[in-house]
Amino acid sequence: MKILLIMIAGFLVLISCERVNDKTVKYLITNSISEYNVNYLSDQGELIKEVITANSAQDQWTYSYIGNEGDIVFVSTIYKDINSAIKVQILIDGKVYKEGSSTHDTIKYVTVSGTIPYE
Repeated sequence: MKILLIMIAGFLVLISCERVNDKTVKYLITNSISEYNVNYLSDQGELIKEVITANSAQDQWTYSYIGNEGDIVFVSTIYKDINSAIKVQILIDGKVYKEGSSTHDTIKYVTVSGTIPYE
């Protein structure tokens, strides 16, 4: 009986603990007026490649997930229209963690990466 009470108490402690190291991660791409390629690390740790069509600089591409402190975050993009531009941001818990941008440069990737910081 004593072991059962200890097990129940332990279970209650485990389920009542909230994970404080969970972080909301958001990749955000803006300012493009044409098609661009984006590569990003998903919540499963997979490298995903997509082609995105933007019609105006106000169009946004986003990808969000819940990550943990120490997880790697990565997003990279390139565009082909010399008249375009691009801005790439990684937000953690709604705050800009890292960002990069490019204007009229169709040769270089704009890459933003890092690890989710520990508090």
